[in-house]
Amino acid sequence: MLQALPHDLTLVYYFYGMHKLLLLILFLFLSFLTYAQQAKGWLIYFGQTQIANSKFSIHHEAQFRDHKIFGDHHQSLVRVAGQYRFNPSFQTSLGYGFFYSELEGSPNSPLNEHRIYQELMINTPVLNSSIRHRIRTEQRFIDGADFAARFRYSLFADIPLNDRGFSKGGTYLAFYDEVFLNAIKQKQQNVFDRNRLYGGFGYKVKSNLGVQLGYMLQHVGRNKAGHHLLLSFHHQLKLTR
Repeated sequence: MLQALPHDLTLVYYFYGMHKLLLLILFLFLSFLTYAQQAKGWLIYFGQTQIANSKFSIHHEAQFRDHKIFGDHHQSLVRVAGQYRFNPSFQTSLGYGFFYSELEGSPNSPLNEHRIYQELMINTPVLNSSIRHRIRTEQRFIDGADFAARFRYSLFADIPLNDRGFSKGGTYLAFYDEVFLNAIKQKQQNVFDRNRLYGGFGYKVKSNLGVQLGYMLQHVGRNKAGHHLLLSFHHQLKLTR
């Protein structure tokens, strides 16, 4: 007769099975959206370089967005910002972004945008989860258009799925919702600009490198909701003397 597994070992097998099930459900869900909707693909790199023995850091980011899962380029962007952390809960940023956009199909009518932004990040951890509020203001300089400005608010939640948390080998669920409001209203433009709702699965390849695969539902103005598949890399570096 087989002996019953120790209680701790039973829990290990239970959570291991749950992780595989969650990953399978997410994969099937994203696969369904890929074939059922005209989904768009985003490839993203988020980087942060910490300056040794300092409260300052540098944010560096690149994104490549397509009108389809792959192909038909929509937008490329780069951002860089200086960051200052007052304490573990509060961080501010001052940054610059360059955006190159193309319309779907042909002609693609390329367009450039230069953007300056200011940001406040507030961390409010709950148990083992990471909860963050981001407030951002943007000043937009778009080719052939009047000066524009936006206000953005995001709520992020990262929830670990195993005891490794956010260290190497950790798995987690990532969620966020972000609303965009036009601070300077242009002709035929509403105050509401867009909303992005995201859910994804993350894996920590290293303690300073995470990978996420997720789905985002985006509402732009009164247009029909857009479906997006996102593959993102989250990288932390440190400058040493």
